Amino acid sequence: MGKQKLQPSKKEAGRLGKAGEAVLSMTGRRLQRYRTAALVSVQAVLIFIVFLQVNYLSCRRHVTWDLTQNRRFTVSDTTKNYLQSLGGEVRLVMAFLGTSELHSEAKGLIAEYDRIGGDAVSAEYLDLSRSRSRIAELKDKHQLQFSGDQIVIFGESGRIKTVNAEELVNRDANSGRVIEFKGEEVITAAILEVTEQKQRKIYLVTGDRRADELIPIAAQLQPLANAQNARLEGLGLEGREEIPEDADALFFPGNSDDLTERELAMVRAYWEGRRGGLVLFLDPTAETPVLNSMLREHGVAPRADRVLSVVSIPGVAARKTYDVPISLLPGQGPTRDLPALSTRLTGQTQSIEVLFEDDLLHAENIRPFPLMIAATGFWGETDFQAEEISFNPGVDRGQPDPVFTAASVEKGVQGDPGLLQGSSRLVVVGNANLISPTGNSAKVAVDFTMASLNWVMNREELIGISPRRPTFFTLSISPDKVAFLQSLLIMVLPGATVILGGFVWMRRRA
Repeated sequence: MGKQKLQPSKKEAGRLGKAGEAVLSMTGRRLQRYRTAALVSVQAVLIFIVFLQVNYLSCRRHVTWDLTQNRRFTVSDTTKNYLQSLGGEVRLVMAFLGTSELHSEAKGLIAEYDRIGGDAVSAEYLDLSRSRSRIAELKDKHQLQFSGDQIVIFGESGRIKTVNAEELVNRDANSGRVIEFKGEEVITAAILEVTEQKQRKIYLVTGDRRADELIPIAAQLQPLANAQNARLEGLGLEGREEIPEDADALFFPGNSDDLTERELAMVRAYWEGRRGGLVLFLDPTAETPVLNSMLREHGVAPRADRVLSVVSIPGVAARKTYDVPISLLPGQGPTRDLPALSTRLTGQTQSIEVLFEDDLLHAENIRPFPLMIAATGFWGETDFQAEEISFNPGVDRGQPDPVFTAASVEKGVQGDPGLLQGSSRLVVVGNANLISPTGNSAKVAVDFTMASLNWVMNREELIGISPRRPTFFTLSISPDKVAFLQSLLIMVLPGATVILGGFVWMRRRA
């Protein structure tokens, strides 16, 4: 018999086809599940990696925002620069009652110091009513007395400074209400006190300027000097043999009398021999050829002119204006870490020739640099006493040449271009009233003055915007206004809501 070929029936073929389709369907679903599981796993891994990256960036590159009304927890550039340049470790211990009135302000400020200072600053927070064992340990180890709310600053050298809570604020004498929070300048001064070897001394050379003008000038600078561990004192040069040994800087606040040859020799010996610092505000109306001779030989020559402009208004006679808008020039010297701020010089101002590209001065290791520039439209007028004036290109200074009103000089030892052996520094301003004798100086002017004093004392880490003093205030509302607000909150707003709701309900019904 021949072989018979077996073939499935149509019914069996249908069953086999359905079984194959079922197997293929199951295989497809299984592959789909594997694919979905793989995608979910990849997503989970990516989410975990992103989570780690976000946490790493938040730890290493985090940014904080101070949303308080007066930016109470934002420290100044001066404090930031100093904390970031600390060479040793500083420990801040805040010991307050948890219910203290100043607890939140002080803790927020200390936390900001801890954050900015990095490894150089550490903070510890103690509750006077709960952390008794830790407080007892500090008492025994450092002989401290915790009689009230206070902040204790420990320096690496073993120095300790205690700041009581009431030193952080100013209160109203009648009501006792806090009107000003000065925590930053107090704490920064305390840190400087425990980290620096000695308190810096700035002598204000009284000369012949009237006492009623010197007192407001000193009163404006003294709080900022205190906040930077410096002391401001008066000094008369007449009859002296030499500048006091503890002088770190001399400040000439616009004296109108010239120095004698003996006094100039004394100042020169202090500046060049002892590497002392000089900050000079010049009085343009004064005749000071002796002092000017020293400035000229160092590349900052005061000119016999006045920086001014002519204001012309249609229908009104043209008039001279001596109030000079100026801008700071960042780059070197005391304005290196200051932004390009602007202010106005009041009174009379003389321009200063700055030979910052003079090769002979550079060969002697003398480096003058301009610090202030007058606004466009102002020039140095030599014939400023005339009734009608105009810019004379052959005689006057400006247009298009820049008009400088302040400059710095750094003088090192010859043959020492890197200033490795130190340098003598001075700052000169062609205006006597940069710090106003009326007591209302612009903040930019005060910051520039303090930056100049710190720069000539070789304290670059303290150059920056000075601390602010956030103020507290209450909103006073008259009784009739209070009654109006009550009516608005109790009747008008709820009534308007009911009317609006009824209107919407009627529209939907229609």
